[in-house]
Parts: sequence; C-alpha cells; structure tokens
Amino acid sequence: MNFLRKNNKASFVFFIITAYSFLGFGLGYIIWEYLLSK
Repeated sequence: MNFLRKNNKASFVFFIITAYSFLGFGLGYIIWEYLLSK
C-alpha cells in the first residue's frame, strides 16, 4: 500500500510537470505568433 501511494505521488508530480510544460509551450507559441504578426 505504501509503494502504491509513492508511485501514485510520483505519477502525479510527473503529470503536473507535463501539464506545466504544455502550458508554457502553448503560451510561448501564442506570444511568438503575436510577435511575428506585428
């Protein structure tokens, strides 16, 4: 049970990092497109 909780927390942290990277990439892409269109 303890191993399952640790594994779940690790996957949760990995999910947060992936979500943040996708969010940052999306924001960077929007800003880049905005700068190119000006």
